[in-house]
Amino acid sequence: MSMISRRTALCLTCAAALAAGAPALAQDQRVLSEVSKYLNQLYAIKGRFTQINADGSRSAGDYYLMRPGRIRFEYDGGQSMVISSGTNVAIFDAKATTRVQRYPLSQTPLRFLLADDIDLTRGNVAVGTGSQGGYTTVELRDPKNPGDGSMILTLRNQPPALTEWTVTDASGSRTRVILETLEYDRSLSPHLFNIEAAARRWN
Repeated sequence: MSMISRRTALCLTCAAALAAGAPALAQDQRVLSEVSKYLNQLYAIKGRFTQINADGSRSAGDYYLMRPGRIRFEYDGGQSMVISSGTNVAIFDAKATTRVQRYPLSQTPLRFLLADDIDLTRGNVAVGTGSQGGYTTVELRDPKNPGDGSMILTLRNQPPALTEWTVTDASGSRTRVILETLEYDRSLSPHLFNIEAAARRWN
């Protein structure tokens, strides 16, 4: 990726590898710092995704992300969509009785990924890190609001790339989102993330 420096790539790889004799806490902090630097470069991206639901079913579609706070999932078939406007998250479902449901972004794990300034070393939100097969994982949970659920981010080390995340809700139900492609696109329009405009068309 042209926007990611070779130095950042090497740092992320080194941080993901366990240093012999290094305290686990210090190692985790180094990993979290490098992952934060990478995520802060994801200002505007888009691509294809596959979602694996808690019951094992799969769905796919297009996603658009513009930090801070905004993301849009358009599911194939046009029957469902998810939009975060920066303040709220809206779930659109053409088959549901309530076709549009809204939730505060601040009460969802997506806020970790969509924050304006991502620093995973602060606030004790990082439960832990892992490294296996050239990938780094970071588990995130708000210690003050454990009922909001948790998120596990998975990143490829070289070249650095966010590849997927798994969200677990308070009941233990897990949803896995795999980013099949990731493309930088600073031309993304803020109108993509306008919940009210989308709701008018949806209804």
